[in-house]
Amino acid sequence: MVRDSSRGNILAKIFTVYSWTVKHGRGQEFVEAWKGFALWAISQKGSSGSTRLFRDLDDPTHFMSVDSWEKEELLESIREGMEYGRRIDDLRKLLYNFASWPLELEAEERDSARTSRD
Repeated sequence: MVRDSSRGNILAKIFTVYSWTVKHGRGQEFVEAWKGFALWAISQKGSSGSTRLFRDLDDPTHFMSVDSWEKEELLESIREGMEYGRRIDDLRKLLYNFASWPLELEAEERDSARTSRD
């Protein structure tokens, strides 16, 4: 659990980081399929309501995505569900490789003078 020192709020956050290696020539198809997966994921109980997909600047077939969850238990229940497995299997058809890691936020620093970017 992490505390926001400026406000004293608890920032308990669980993140999932995904690594996706897409089959050559399937990048745009993957992005569109990922968007469908993402919309489903962020609608699930316990989701923070956003997720982001990044493309590797050095390897255009490599993508990473990050989403966040309120509690580890909520993330685990999603990942153990049949719908999650089905949706991941659909994405795997476009991939050479896939991996994911659940991570817990340990620290965060923010510059209060800057506005957030979306």
